[in-house]
Amino acid sequence: MFKHIVVPIDFSKTSSEALPYAYKIALKYGSKITLLHAITMFEYDPHNAKHGFHSIDELYAGIEASADAYYKNIIEDANKQSGDLIIEKVTERGISSHEVILGYAKKNNADLIVMATHGRSGLSNILLGSVTEKVIQTAPCPVLVVKKPKHADLKKLLFNNILAPTDFSKSSRHAMEYAIAIAKKYRARITLMHAVEVRFHPAYYAGGVESIFDLDPDVKPRIQARLEAFLQSFDLTGIEVTSYVTDGDSHNEIVKTAQSQQHDLIVMSTRGHDEIAEYLIGSTTDRVIKRAPCPVFVVR
Repeated sequence: MFKHIVVPIDFSKTSSEALPYAYKIALKYGSKITLLHAITMFEYDPHNAKHGFHSIDELYAGIEASADAYYKNIIEDANKQSGDLIIEKVTERGISSHEVILGYAKKNNADLIVMATHGRSGLSNILLGSVTEKVIQTAPCPVLVVKKPKHADLKKLLFNNILAPTDFSKSSRHAMEYAIAIAKKYRARITLMHAVEVRFHPAYYAGGVESIFDLDPDVKPRIQARLEAFLQSFDLTGIEVTSYVTDGDSHNEIVKTAQSQQHDLIVMSTRGHDEIAEYLIGSTTDRVIKRAPCPVFVVR
């Protein structure tokens, strides 16, 4: 399923956190890894490429030489962990990092992009790195967004417990297909969950109502039945799957569930029933990525 994995890297410590996951997946699927470094120039003028620089070609050459040195260290480290990895290094020039990443992934038929939430900017978890966000918005393939791995040892870096949120939309169904495929490959468990989002008038809280389940006890079993019907439309042979219904803001419930049940992967779509335009990342997905305790596999 993942024959070509692209790992964007700016050689910062944060961006390098994506590497162990890329190595692990590549070993599992026999994938080729492309380490992609985008060289972009501030104040670049497409109508006057040498604007602001005495010699743009010399500047590019210097950065590329520096990148080669970083690449050498990364590949040597990867070979120490496993000599079976197929790794190539690519340095591309462009106006913006996300355009270089998206263009390369599309042109070279990438099956998966693995990248960290942040790069050189080192922004806090409250903000999603702008490059990562723009890649997720229009990526031609799934994107695995990761933070610092819990284990440096690849043997301990596992996908055993997968959380698959759904709102029953076509997009979330597509994400579930990936969750199932990954679960079969890793022999992992899947938790399918749905959060019922209902806003109450403050007067209800004063009366002791804290949940939609308090107002309508039949909601939970109805949703549970719908989850079971949803599951029946997939081939779940050999997979342990449980379903779970809760209420509250979706992003909060997804993060809480991932934390409490110790999931090591969340698989979800960027879009739900509202089918948000490609230029906007779904607010639920965006918020989950920022706060998730584990990697998030994002499907468009």
